[in-house]
Amino acid sequence: MHAKGNRLLVIFLLLLFGLSASAQQTVEVDYRDTPLKLVLQDLEQKTDLLFSFSDEIIADKSVTTTANSISIDELLVFLSGTTNLNFERIGENQIIISLPESKVSVCGYLFDVVTKNALPYATLIIKGTTKGFTTDENGYFTIENEDLANGLLVQYVGYANRLLFPTDFSQNECPNFLLNPQAESLREVIVESYLIKGIDKNKDGSLALNAKTQGILPGLVESDIFQSAQWVPGITSINETVSDIQIRGGSADQNLILYDGIKMYNTGHFFGMISIFNPNTTASATIFKGGASAEYGDRIAGVIDIKGETQVPLKTNLGFGLNGTQADAFIKARLSESIGLVVSGRRSYADIEGLGTPTFDAISEKVFQNTIVVNDASGQVVQDEEDEEAILEGEEVFSFYDTNVKLIIKPSKNDSIYLSGLLTNNDLNFRLLDDDNQSQDALITENEGLSFNWSGLKSNRWHHKISGYYSNYDSRYQNQFFDSLELEEENIRRNSVTDYGLDISLAYDFNRKNTLKLGYQISRNEVFYQLFRDELGTEDIDPEDEDEDGVEPADERDFNEVSNQENNSNSLFATYYYRLKNRGLISIGLRASTFSLLEGWYFEPRGNIEYPLSKTVRLKLTGEKRFQTLSQLVEFDDTRLRLQSGIWTLTDDEDFPLLESEQFSGGILLDFGGWTIDLDGYFKNIDGLTSFTNGFTNASEEYSQGTSDIFGIDLLIKKQLRNYHFWLGYTYNSVQYQFEELAIGKFPGNNDITHNLTLSNTYEKGNWRFSLGWNFRTGAPFTPVSGFDALEGDIIFGPINSRRLPDYHRLDASAQYQFRFSAKKHQKGTLGVSFQNMYSRQVPLSVFYRVDENPQTGLQEIDQLEQLSLGFTPNFLVRFNF
Repeated sequence: MHAKGNRLLVIFLLLLFGLSASAQQTVEVDYRDTPLKLVLQDLEQKTDLLFSFSDEIIADKSVTTTANSISIDELLVFLSGTTNLNFERIGENQIIISLPESKVSVCGYLFDVVTKNALPYATLIIKGTTKGFTTDENGYFTIENEDLANGLLVQYVGYANRLLFPTDFSQNECPNFLLNPQAESLREVIVESYLIKGIDKNKDGSLALNAKTQGILPGLVESDIFQSAQWVPGITSINETVSDIQIRGGSADQNLILYDGIKMYNTGHFFGMISIFNPNTTASATIFKGGASAEYGDRIAGVIDIKGETQVPLKTNLGFGLNGTQADAFIKARLSESIGLVVSGRRSYADIEGLGTPTFDAISEKVFQNTIVVNDASGQVVQDEEDEEAILEGEEVFSFYDTNVKLIIKPSKNDSIYLSGLLTNNDLNFRLLDDDNQSQDALITENEGLSFNWSGLKSNRWHHKISGYYSNYDSRYQNQFFDSLELEEENIRRNSVTDYGLDISLAYDFNRKNTLKLGYQISRNEVFYQLFRDELGTEDIDPEDEDEDGVEPADERDFNEVSNQENNSNSLFATYYYRLKNRGLISIGLRASTFSLLEGWYFEPRGNIEYPLSKTVRLKLTGEKRFQTLSQLVEFDDTRLRLQSGIWTLTDDEDFPLLESEQFSGGILLDFGGWTIDLDGYFKNIDGLTSFTNGFTNASEEYSQGTSDIFGIDLLIKKQLRNYHFWLGYTYNSVQYQFEELAIGKFPGNNDITHNLTLSNTYEKGNWRFSLGWNFRTGAPFTPVSGFDALEGDIIFGPINSRRLPDYHRLDASAQYQFRFSAKKHQKGTLGVSFQNMYSRQVPLSVFYRVDENPQTGLQEIDQLEQLSLGFTPNFLVRFNF
């Protein structure tokens, strides 16, 4: 027994020694970026190990290491760490390779590394998948039981991407993660919530409007870029429309308005009362009141640069809504990790019998007053009380719609490709019929546009952009008057603008402080208009009805004025940017252009300085010179329907000279302790104005050229207390025209609104939002009548723009309630109401005159027609997002 026990002990020791020797086996390795699969094959040849794995797991793995003698166990630990794979020994020689178990639940906050402000609605995508998440309004995010082995990609517009791994998260806390603003971000925000949440101030002086995060404003049921902008000092519309936005005393046709790079020539539905840009698919807008960089050309006043969606949706979602004027729907589809598609549409519904609303009726009453469409756009014709002829039949149909399509492609993390399309339409048909006569009117206004944009970043220094656009605006009006089925009179007004161009730019970051941007733009404008009138029998005008020059009265004159012009523009631009400490900025630029209609080069220097004296105080200074070849003449007297009477025309350097503007501004901005105080003073000189483009039809039919001097002050005082915002906005504006043929010396311009004051506040509590605001402004100037010749029908006007209309003021209010109708965060809804002009005060916004024959006396008499402001206008909103 003793000998047998000794033999068993020897065998046991030998086995133990063998196992130990196997475990301590060493190999010599020399791998230099060697694919993992070749490494495993080499080890199987050198040892008795067998590896089991999937080719997909090790496909992109490689190994770099050198050792004269390394144990198998040490080598396996090294391979596991360098490849992020599990090497699990099964038995003595079998090793299984697998992915590590990495499903985790994490949470965290995102902040700006400089300002320490939260980054709301940032995008977080699990790398290698299409699954994504977003931060809330506080920058907070949470992810439950997800595989983050490949990393969590964090993206935020204007910031460098960051990749997070499970090891970056604490087990017991939600850590803070800081994102760095990209060096190329020249529009870094310096004042968040400049008015309200979602309206910010950039360091280049521009305003940034973010439709997704924007809070509520007085009188609005949902965000609208053009109506929102009018609460900013220096931006107004004296006729309450969104299509007649005036920035620092300039007229609406002097503003450059872009939508995804498409130049827009009409921005309003319902004859300017509603914006054509769908807020549900409009991501942001940048507004320059002055100091725009040299890449912006072709206009002499403000710039409104609107962008649609720019990010691939995290997941496919859709929504639909209904308010007092229209119904809308949209879908944002995630086609893949790098491709998204956005489609949206809106249409009015009041033309459908029985679907009229108080909102539509109130707007119709304002729009159609003093036209042959009498105060009602719901399908019923309201007969004028003074009309002695009984209307046997009347029919009026008005509708509008718009649609947007955008394809978003992200071929790499530094490149973006966008294809965008837009179509809008306004259609009015009106007919009146009595016993013997019939009058028919048709007005159609359309916009269509396409754009392409490819922008990207190379080597973290080179920024390239190639874009092209096509834009077409078409307005067609026709009026026909029949007597016993025979055509007695016909009026036609047509206007179209076709504009297409190409833009190439390249910028280089020398370092974080210095950037140089160069670019070339080429565009072509084709502008057509026709003014036509044919009245049966006017070839036999009684000589006694002609004036002293042998010209018949305007209301009895036949004509057919046609203009068809073209212009090719070529522009080079360069801008140098220098970034100061505390987010200051100096930019100096130059734009040089040639126009086929004119001779020579036209140079436009630009300068913009934002100099921070401290973290809370900064000085501002801008200067610029700009040219414009396109403008609108105002045509009033020769068509019966007084709707959308502006006609685009090109300069010819004679009757319509090139518009030229020089503008300088300076100011100070203070931002501290919830207070924002922003003060700007500006001076602008405009040369090349004409009496036609400024609508002096009441005072003179003679052609005249003139200039404009504009001086103004913009002041904003805002206080924020958590979820409560209060602000006072004030603008002093002096617009002085000088037309030697019209008046001796200077006189107030048509848009000379001396004082404009707003008092507004908003409050958010839980799911509720409230807003209340009051607006006051000086009445617009107008030309009075000093006399009238009843026999000849001649109006004798007093001094031009020598009197003012009554002061304008109104009170607006809004309320919204946001809710979720399921446990899923993206399924939510919004209910809203708004009230414009709550105390229903109406005043004339403009005045013009018309000569009519009194049917009883046979004498001519003068009628004074007043365009009244909007009356009490309620609105509502019902919206659901899925």
